[in-house]
Amino acid sequence: KANQALRTYLTLHPTQLSQKAQIITSHFQTVVQPKIGGRAKAMVVCDSRIHALKTFKALQSALAEARKEDATKGNVGVLVAFSGTLTDDDGEWTETKANGLPESQTVKQFDTDDYQILVVAEKFQTGFNQSLLQAMYVDKALSRHRAVQTLSRLNRIHRGKDGTFVLDFVNDAETIQDAYQEYYDRTISPPTSPNLMYDARSELQP
Repeated sequence: KANQALRTYLTLHPTQLSQKAQIITSHFQTVVQPKIGGRAKAMVVCDSRIHALKTFKALQSALAEARKEDATKGNVGVLVAFSGTLTDDDGEWTETKANGLPESQTVKQFDTDDYQILVVAEKFQTGFNQSLLQAMYVDKALSRHRAVQTLSRLNRIHRGKDGTFVLDFVNDAETIQDAYQEYYDRTISPPTSPNLMYDARSELQP
């Protein structure tokens, strides 16, 4: 319990959040954003809902500072996705309040050219289809199928998309390789019978 409390404290510490936000925004604007004809997007995967909210705020602050130094920088739209209501030093927050648009519009707006970075914890981490997703910044421990499900969000193809990028603040390469190795070694599927296909065909034919 003490170790978990320390990890949480370090993860949510303002200095660490600020430094990671600077790394993410700088790398995104320099390396990622020009990809796919300048339309590339990124996802930031966080450890918890409050971590996602605080990271979202830290990214906004980092981008605002970048614009102060150079008006041509910091032109990046950021959205956050989380369920329910959260409370921090600034009061209560919902996804709608943080983004300034209805929660039902988050995915639709992220698909436009107005937004380039989406911050998530659990929501949209799996089952999310965005072909312009070029990069992922991971600040969450991942293992086994969760690692595969999460990183596979980058696999969607798009014209002009010739590669992907992952910057992982938490996991080591061996952990991720082990997670994928299971799927290289064997096929994960239940046994089946060719007769089932013929049965289905017979049922479908008039």
